[in-house]
Amino acid sequence: MHNMYYNISMFFNIDSFALSGIDAVKINVEINISNGLPTFSIVGLPDKSINESKDRVRASILNSGFKFPQKKIVINLSPADIRKEGPYYDLPIALSILALSNQIKNSFLKQSSFIGELSLNGKINSVKGILSMAEKAKTINKDYFFVPDNNFNEASMIKGIKIIPCNNLKQCVSLLEEEEKSLKYFNSVTAVKKSNKDFYSEKSATESPIDFNEISGQLRAKRAMEIAVSGFHNILLVGPPGSGKSMLAKRSLTIMPELSFDESIEVTKIYSIYKKSIKNLITERPFRNPHHSVSLAGMIGGGCNIKPGEVSLANRGILFLDEFSEFNSRIIESLRQPIEDKTIVITRNGNTFKLPCFFMLILAMNPCYCGFFKDKEIKCRCSAREVEKYWRKISGPMIDRIDIQISMNREKLKGTCEMDSDNSDTIRTRVKKTFEVQIKRNNLFNFKFNSQANTAITNHWVRSDYLKKMIVAYARKLNLSARQVSSLIKVSRTIADMENSDDINEEHLTEALQYKIMLSKNYFSDMA
Repeated sequence: MHNMYYNISMFFNIDSFALSGIDAVKINVEINISNGLPTFSIVGLPDKSINESKDRVRASILNSGFKFPQKKIVINLSPADIRKEGPYYDLPIALSILALSNQIKNSFLKQSSFIGELSLNGKINSVKGILSMAEKAKTINKDYFFVPDNNFNEASMIKGIKIIPCNNLKQCVSLLEEEEKSLKYFNSVTAVKKSNKDFYSEKSATESPIDFNEISGQLRAKRAMEIAVSGFHNILLVGPPGSGKSMLAKRSLTIMPELSFDESIEVTKIYSIYKKSIKNLITERPFRNPHHSVSLAGMIGGGCNIKPGEVSLANRGILFLDEFSEFNSRIIESLRQPIEDKTIVITRNGNTFKLPCFFMLILAMNPCYCGFFKDKEIKCRCSAREVEKYWRKISGPMIDRIDIQISMNREKLKGTCEMDSDNSDTIRTRVKKTFEVQIKRNNLFNFKFNSQANTAITNHWVRSDYLKKMIVAYARKLNLSARQVSSLIKVSRTIADMENSDDINEEHLTEALQYKIMLSKNYFSDMA
């Protein structure tokens, strides 16, 4: 007869977490041990990786020097209507078995929550999404959060909860025996981590190897890019090969101010469910440049196990799509909703996940198949029908969502680059001031940047009757849609903010209009 004592209730539960989008939800790991044929089952909508945890947990317990109960064991992951994915629950399942079989002498399990994947030898491996889980653990008033050792830096970004890193199951059980021991251990590991300046640094130690002043000429395009970054406007760059579209797009990130703390947490949470371990808080805005062969799930997110796509990985930063016309039409059209709503909603297996995707979209493309439509020096080899077919791939609704559309010509080679032009630091300072002007005004309407304004607000921005009539006249002449008129006003407002002007003036509107003419009916008037 097996000599082992069990709690009278034969029931125990431990708190853990699951991911829903970039946020975490509390999962109650319930265990019941009873007499009967020795079995080990897990219920509560687990996926295959969780069902496989039965063998990992059994081996881990035995190889750590503990006893595995030869009883009927049932684990329930509650609530049962949420599908559980990944090996997150190995550690809480193992601890609940040890607690109910009286192998943890004196624990404070109810004050704690747990997450971690177990190896067969008892080692605790890192998991994804730990930042969101630490944030949730704090909100449900847990004093301690036991995490894998490699996830400690990431979890420690959330203040107000004691993060206890554990390297293996035996160490975790040892720390749970006495709360005083856990507190002493928490203070010692925190002191060590605080000595690491890189972890608490809010600025990157390395400077960008590229700079805005490396772009020779293209003054109009550079001005358009500064306006776009200042108001977080989407921008389309059209020009022949070698005109500098990609070069300009890649340097746009160097003129963007750093993320605020709240934005940093939001971006880091996304990358936390994308990678297994994040060592430092992400303070630089992301720049994503996917190839045109990217899949639909790779662009917008999804898959069997929900993962963020490129639109979410570019959150609070830049999504650059080079050779835009080469992207699949389905992928192009799938961008319309994320651009408009700034969030992407994914439904899989009856569960709905919402991921943020507030990004600035930069598109670059040639004007036709051969690349030289409207070029002043090289004759275009495409017929009018081919040019029309080339542009037909991009729908009108998609073009409507691009606030700034700029045509770039090839610059003649010069002896030296225009090193006297403004560098990235100078432009970034101007952009930061424009950010501050917008945020101060737009906070009254619960948004930050001019590009987020709705039609009602943009109409309010135009106060002059003369400007209102001017806008109507240009809309009729250039056949602008209502959305294009609204984006025209948004860009005008950003230009006014760059000049610290309270009102939109005629010169602001006229300049913004220059970035709409390219895709009007006049642009295609001289097709070959």
